[in-house]
Amino acid sequence: MASARSLHINIVLDTICPWCYVGKRRIERAISMARSKWSDFEASIDYMPYQLDSAMGIGLSKEEVYRKKFGDRITAMHERLLDVGKEEGIAFKFGGNMSNTLDSHRLIDYARLEGSETEEKVVSSILKRYFELEQDIGQMDVLLDAAADGGLDRDRTRKYLESDDGVDSVKQKIKNSQRLGITGVPFYIINDRYGISGAETPETFIQVFEKIFAKSEK
Repeated sequence: MASARSLHINIVLDTICPWCYVGKRRIERAISMARSKWSDFEASIDYMPYQLDSAMGIGLSKEEVYRKKFGDRITAMHERLLDVGKEEGIAFKFGGNMSNTLDSHRLIDYARLEGSETEEKVVSSILKRYFELEQDIGQMDVLLDAAADGGLDRDRTRKYLESDDGVDSVKQKIKNSQRLGITGVPFYIINDRYGISGAETPETFIQVFEKIFAKSEK
């Protein structure tokens, strides 16, 4: 029998969005807090693709892209992310290159086929490699390393990524999110009914969980 306090959370994210990394850590803390608060609490997570810039090329300088997009504000933005990152155990770095995120989303979808644990490990590896190790997650070798971190076979994963498999599926999922009115990430869809926008604090997530459970008990 399913728990009365059971949540399925779809996390809509882009793999080059720093607040998506922060939000991932915060929802994980919220889930941990919820398990301590409610003995019958259960939660499952899936990751849904989104692209902040679907026209982005490959191997672009992060610094140049950031400067072009944010101008002089980028210094303050980086400083804030460094501070927030420390709170969440993320050592943000801002060097290296960035690329179109389509293939990273295809990899996440591919990992999901092997189960939520594999998906989780691959997502964590992709985000860490991009935001903390300054690796370009548009490069095949980096994606294969992330796949291996999740326990996926490198050769099979390479064949998948070198094909067109999953391209249409990812693009359709992005369109579906846009049809729901999602214009920024991270965005959380809970039990296919409730939406939360932004990297909210764990305490805010707990408050939302409480409201959801209260409604379900009526």
